[in-house]
Amino acid sequence: KQYRKKVTTETFRGEILDRNGIVLAKTVESFSVFLRPKELKKNKKSAERLRTTPFGNLLRINTKKDFVWLERKLNSSQTEPILEKKIPGVGVVSEQKRYYPNGSLACHLLGTVGMDNHGLAGIEQSLNSFLTGKHSTMDQLRDAKGRNILKNPQESDLSETAETPGSNSIVLTIDRAIQYIAERELRRGVEEYGAARGIVLVQQPQTGEILAMASYPGFDPNQISSGGDASEIGNTQLQNSIVSNAFEPGSTFKIVAFAAALEEKTGSLQDSVDCEGGQWKLGTVTIRDHEPSEVLTFSQVLEKSSNIGTAKIGLKLGRETLYKYIRAFGFGTKTGISLPGESEGLLKMPDKWSGSSQPTIAFGQEIGVTAIQLITAFSAIANDGVLMEPLLIKELVETKGTNLQRNSFPPQIVRQVVSPETARTLRQMLTQAVEQGTGTRAKIEGYSVAGKTGTAQKIDPATRKYAADKHIASFCGFLPADKPQLTCLVVLDEPKKDYWGGSTAAPIFSRIAAQVAHKCGIQKTKQNSLTLAGLAHPQ
Repeated sequence: KQYRKKVTTETFRGEILDRNGIVLAKTVESFSVFLRPKELKKNKKSAERLRTTPFGNLLRINTKKDFVWLERKLNSSQTEPILEKKIPGVGVVSEQKRYYPNGSLACHLLGTVGMDNHGLAGIEQSLNSFLTGKHSTMDQLRDAKGRNILKNPQESDLSETAETPGSNSIVLTIDRAIQYIAERELRRGVEEYGAARGIVLVQQPQTGEILAMASYPGFDPNQISSGGDASEIGNTQLQNSIVSNAFEPGSTFKIVAFAAALEEKTGSLQDSVDCEGGQWKLGTVTIRDHEPSEVLTFSQVLEKSSNIGTAKIGLKLGRETLYKYIRAFGFGTKTGISLPGESEGLLKMPDKWSGSSQPTIAFGQEIGVTAIQLITAFSAIANDGVLMEPLLIKELVETKGTNLQRNSFPPQIVRQVVSPETARTLRQMLTQAVEQGTGTRAKIEGYSVAGKTGTAQKIDPATRKYAADKHIASFCGFLPADKPQLTCLVVLDEPKKDYWGGSTAAPIFSRIAAQVAHKCGIQKTKQNSLTLAGLAHPQ
């Protein structure tokens, strides 16, 4: 027991790959410089040798510690001066360093690691134990003073007692090319409209697979993994706001009330709704429309995004029914996506609603949703009413000795929210919202696009009232409208130059979806190919 001690060695942290096998995160060898201050002070020649290296300023270190790290996670060229000098009291050891070949690309999704190679955020955190793999234990011999000793000149001082395992790896559903498109266009949009920040999600509606998850501004995870301070990454945070931050969705949320009305048959395409000339007093609350209207058809209420019309449609459903469909679409609960810090959003039980809650919730106020919940709900409409679990992990590849064990994650159905007929009718209504409603700037040449704009005022924390100058602009849609293969959500936080979702988020959607459709080889469809009795404007 006195001359033997157990030493634990770790494997290289596993790689994170995109769906096509492109490396997004990997571990490389790095070198760290250490100092034994007492030994250095005893040797004057050591101090002189150190003075002639890039680490000469470290002679000023005044500490009573026996061991001090000087620099961590350097490359070999940076430590060559130390190795060449062979300075007693100063040494270099090999360490692991996490490297992100694409810089800030998908930074909030991937996360980063600390100096101890432990995941701090994102996939690096949520699947930290899998990426780390198993440790191996070795016996090390030491003398009475604790110094390592060799058994003989030909043998190492370490004797393995367990086979060193290889590293595991993770294959994501993300496509690096699509991620790049999303981030480039998001950055362009945030800067163009003077927004504080923004997010983009791209999803396959039939499988729930996330093809891109972008947030701007971002950070360079290499800075953190190389020893940088997480507080120095600017105004951004390591936290992934796409899954952790809840916001009032505004008019994008109207799909829930319309889907419920169609499914429960409390509303139909033959209905007309009095929109009160753009202002309707309901109890102590006054509901307003940005575009005053008198009588609109059921479909026109969605097309023109009338709050008053949607409030009346929501009131006909009843509290319990509206709440049932909100939950059925996945709001008010976590989606279960493989990322840390997911929020379930903000949704009160019906018995806690005020007198104005039911109509205002119907058009997207007094409720908080996450971006991942919102795109998954739209994908359910695109997928004939079937809600899919959002997928981020495509495959886990585990190394067991010399064998690789692959664990795939197939698409998971959560529930059938509405009937295929209801979903198809709503898709056609959303197509009209793009063709001639508030979402015209989301059009894409050669494709039929379905979607909905959203513009929501933000709550001022100081007054607890809606701020007149702070908004969230959004657009969520899919294409081709008749047989959707792609869903995309764009959200801009506090755009300054224009705050309407139809004039800010919608054109960003158009640019992203057009490029992604081309990249994925989605066949173009004749525009305006969808027709539906009852959608035409009244004379």
